[in-house]
Amino acid sequence: MYIDLSGKRALVTGASSGIGAAIAEVFAESGAHVAAHARTLANAEATVEKIKSAGGQAFAVQADLTDSAAIEAMCKTAIKGLGGIDIVMNNAGIYIPAAVVDNDGDIWQKTMAVNLIAPSLITKLTVPVMIEQGTGGRQLYISSVSAIMAEVSGSAYCASKAGLNSLVRCLAVEVGQYGITANSINPGWVDTPLARKAFEDLQEEGQSLEKLIEENMSDNILGVVIKPVDIAGMAAFLASESGRCITGQDINICAGLSLVRYGD
Repeated sequence: MYIDLSGKRALVTGASSGIGAAIAEVFAESGAHVAAHARTLANAEATVEKIKSAGGQAFAVQADLTDSAAIEAMCKTAIKGLGGIDIVMNNAGIYIPAAVVDNDGDIWQKTMAVNLIAPSLITKLTVPVMIEQGTGGRQLYISSVSAIMAEVSGSAYCASKAGLNSLVRCLAVEVGQYGITANSINPGWVDTPLARKAFEDLQEEGQSLEKLIEENMSDNILGVVIKPVDIAGMAAFLASESGRCITGQDINICAGLSLVRYGD
């Protein structure tokens, strides 16, 4: 099935690499005009150049997602550059591992700021524009299977993603009357630069990084390594007309990982 996003205007946060970059690229390939966000403009522009070289439309926006004023300025720039807004993809997030007893205030506050408060502010700034346009819209969020599972040293991250999923359900109830849908995608382990960096830190002398990644990331029911494009495909579907009847849902893309326990 071909996903058609022709004429749609999309903001994608955290679009410099990994899942965010893949989503921005797939949105553009499907015909959307994309505002690609990153914390630094140069990183966002790298994704934009890739999109443009493939014949797509995109421009870069930047903001530190712990800074509410920067977020507001970024949203205004994106909406102005796009000439409106039809799709918002809240993808940016951070993970700082720490046991509950070691989780100081800074870790908790930064995790909540980026993973929960920033998406809620972006939602607050973009939903009124969608309502005023009167043509509906899509509010999408990258959450995690960690929102519904316990994880060693992941209390702040798990709590932030569980909060995000709750935000999505409440938003869906509030904006459905305007033809706006709200959904979250819960990925499992995904082969991204950030995930690879985590495995590099775990790599032992003489151990193959690729084998380490393969063995750990494919530790799921299907025995596969999930790629960013696997997440991007679902995001594009939900953003399209084909996803018009799906709202308030948390969709797991984890190769069955959410059906089993994991920890140490």
